[in-house]
Amino acid sequence: MIHAPVEVGLRPWGLDDADELAAMYGAAATEMAAEEPWCGPEFLTAAGQRERVRGCLADEAAEGFVITVSGAISGHLSLDRIRRDILQSADIGYWVAPRERRHGIATRAVGLAAAHAFERLGLQRIHATVDVDNVHSWRALEDNGFQRVGVIHDFALVGDHWRDAHLYQLTVGEWRAHRG
Repeated sequence: MIHAPVEVGLRPWGLDDADELAAMYGAAATEMAAEEPWCGPEFLTAAGQRERVRGCLADEAAEGFVITVSGAISGHLSLDRIRRDILQSADIGYWVAPRERRHGIATRAVGLAAAHAFERLGLQRIHATVDVDNVHSWRALEDNGFQRVGVIHDFALVGDHWRDAHLYQLTVGEWRAHRG
């Protein structure tokens, strides 16, 4: 099978995205319940998404984006815990709808977010935590120059099991070298 290239974009999310976000998450409700249990039933509703977007828009230490593929919403990406102090850093998190996975969308979205964080926000470092079994997510980070710097044991309670996570980071210097 030959896949045509897709146009991946990031745009700041807005309240108008709530219905489309809720439909996207609702289509993945079983996965969300198993892998992201902190996203309760309200998360899957348009009202829950409006509240989520409002919270992000009000938080000076966060920027939320929808990941678009040829203009349609296919996931989300956030820069959280943006620090403007001596750390000049942020955490990155992302999720791509199951129907859109394995096409390089997360990889391209992470690349766009890194460029935004370093060129527009002037940050020094981006951090990410990824479940140790989420190989595709590690690859999206590594393909953008992120370095694995350790393991955080018992990082997240998923279902009734504590899960370990890999800790990744990317500095502005590493990003420039990777691009160059």
